[in-house]
Amino acid sequence: MTRNLSFLEGSLDGQVALVTGAGQGLGRDIAIAMTQAGAQVAVIDMNADTAASVAGELSQFGAPGLAITCDVSVREQVDATVDQVISDFGGIDVLVNNAQNVRVVQRSFLETDEALLQAHLTSGLYGTYYFMQAAHPTLKERGGRVINLGSGAGVGGLKDHFAYAATKEAIRATTRVVAREWGADGIRVNAICPAAFDTPAMKVFLENAGQEARDWMVTQIPVGRFGGGDEVASVAVFLASDASSYITGHTLMVDGGSNMDAGR
Repeated sequence: MTRNLSFLEGSLDGQVALVTGAGQGLGRDIAIAMTQAGAQVAVIDMNADTAASVAGELSQFGAPGLAITCDVSVREQVDATVDQVISDFGGIDVLVNNAQNVRVVQRSFLETDEALLQAHLTSGLYGTYYFMQAAHPTLKERGGRVINLGSGAGVGGLKDHFAYAATKEAIRATTRVVAREWGADGIRVNAICPAAFDTPAMKVFLENAGQEARDWMVTQIPVGRFGGGDEVASVAVFLASDASSYITGHTLMVDGGSNMDAGR
């Protein structure tokens, strides 16, 4: 489905956005939407080729992005990335913590070893923690916004996904705590829990699930269809814009109603 996102245009004019894990999937969709809204976007990814590709692609929607290769689990690389964005763009107004290692296998609680848990925590929770700490001075100076990516897997307690779900709920807890602490600094901190099924990882999941499982999944979504990455990205732009100026510490469930009243 092609959606008209022209309503986003101009809502982030003159802003600088840093999006982690932006080389593909939801990160790419968010980078595109924020560029369409008028922001200069720093595309952060572990893969130099995909980061450069997306950064170049953004020129179709506005200004080309700045591609930076960064392992979000390494504080020194995070600090250097934030410094580079500030040097090239003058500051950071919007920080989107989207990066998360989803390539590692998902397992149940009893089957999860420390290495698997650590792989999720370092890429997700630690990456979010590092970027928020590093970006705080510039966010405070510019009245910034932080958008963290959670997951319905954590909210709903998806079985056989312990490490991923636990990490995503830790990120949501971080969102609430920091929203209280940074409100006095003029920084708003919110989370999105998405269910987008047109991302590369979800396409593989759906293919492996089989037609019967896919049909059943649709019946569990009140709006009756799978969602698109652009639908999640437009909510990220809303949270980054002045339209959400009185919203902080909140989780928006962008999931077609799959987890109603669950975003606390």
